[in-house]
Amino acid sequence: MKNTLTLLLAAALVTLAPLAGAAEDQEAAEPSRSTEQEAREYFDYRLAFELEGDFERGKALATQAERFPRSCRFCHGADGIAPGDHHPNLAGQKDKYLRAQLVGFIFMQRQSHIMNRTLIDFANEKPLYSEQEIADIASYFSRLNPAGDGSGEQPRVVAQ
Repeated sequence: MKNTLTLLLAAALVTLAPLAGAAEDQEAAEPSRSTEQEAREYFDYRLAFELEGDFERGKALATQAERFPRSCRFCHGADGIAPGDHHPNLAGQKDKYLRAQLVGFIFMQRQSHIMNRTLIDFANEKPLYSEQEIADIASYFSRLNPAGDGSGEQPRVVAQ
């Protein structure tokens, strides 16, 4: 597990360089910074894995539509069971796995027109969700019952 996380973080650092938009001539003019420092300014991926997720905040983020035009519930269902066959079920997935997938979309390691646009503000080159919000969303979906009814209405929490 630790090796997988290390590989994910290393890949995120490599992927970040083009996103930072640092041209070669700018690099010569500015003092050099490590890729890890640049990554933390963009999104502190380590923090996204270290923070304790909050189920209720995650539920609010996953089911709301006021903050963003798309929320998790439209494709993945409020109960984490996708209403159709086109999107994966998230209910009951492991917390760290969900965090890794969300971070992968933020750092463009995973390509999905919908997910990348849902998680990244491309105009300002920054994530739309904070590290805490990523932890909260992962906590919410990981605690849902994977045997939901697919209605998207009544999440059933799995005891931890």
